[in-house]
Amino acid sequence: MPDAPRTPFVEALHARMEALGTAVCMGIDPRPHAHPTTHPDRFGGDGAQVAKAVTAYHRAQLEAAADHLACVKFQAAFFERLGIPGWIALAQLLVDAKALGLPAILDAKRGDVGSTAEAYADAYLRDGPFAADALTLNPYLGMDALEPFVATAEAEGRGVFVLVRTSNPGGADLQDLAVAGDGSVADRVADLLTARAREGPLDARGYGPVGAVVGGTHPDALARARARLPHAILLVPGYGAQGATAEDVAAAFDARGGGAIVAASRSLTHAGGDDPRESARAAAAAMQHALRDAVRARGA
Repeated sequence: MPDAPRTPFVEALHARMEALGTAVCMGIDPRPHAHPTTHPDRFGGDGAQVAKAVTAYHRAQLEAAADHLACVKFQAAFFERLGIPGWIALAQLLVDAKALGLPAILDAKRGDVGSTAEAYADAYLRDGPFAADALTLNPYLGMDALEPFVATAEAEGRGVFVLVRTSNPGGADLQDLAVAGDGSVADRVADLLTARAREGPLDARGYGPVGAVVGGTHPDALARARARLPHAILLVPGYGAQGATAEDVAAAFDARGGGAIVAASRSLTHAGGDDPRESARAAAAAMQHALRDAVRARGA
């Protein structure tokens, strides 16, 4: 029998957010030195054993915290630096996320042109060992460089998140530059994404597969992005360890309290305590409730 049609990423994500009442995106950034059970010294520097321990560590956290999570975001660089065992760990955790019903975002910030962009899109947005539900992209090669990713996401029921205004202080060096006509470079990117989103499929809530990354450390930029990106789910990094609070990120949500997911990594996966599973669950639950309260207080 043929496989059942794939539920589009944006529909699956919003359905989970509404069912569980959460907008928490757990970031998985493996840091083997940060916990005794994954520390390389424990394994005599054996990279394969370290990657195996990392997989077990984060798998247990995902299982414990799943009911408080809207999705999970895997940061590719932290797996890449573990070498081939790290790539295997990433593939295994992507399978684990799928088994838990967690939409998985691969944070790889890819961007290229022509056949290279098509190859990246095939690797991460079609079926395969590193297939994710969504992929982060860098837009600074232009819209034609994004098109292979967007077209593949539309065809495969997946999604992309394009950098618009990042949370790092240096983002202002380029993203805040004024452009002729109206607004900044970040605003121009947002407008281009909105125009492209209107060419593709939109769900019943008005959202499509073209999402945007907007840092939570810039509340004013979040509010501008929400207004300029009516069809984009916003992926909001910067919560927790980077300093953004629930009140800072509340502007990312639409009038119904949807349209945004808030990512946190260290504050969830390395939250302290004797049991990393329980600490991850407790931290995710606390973040869930803080976000919900902040959005409600804002009137969403």
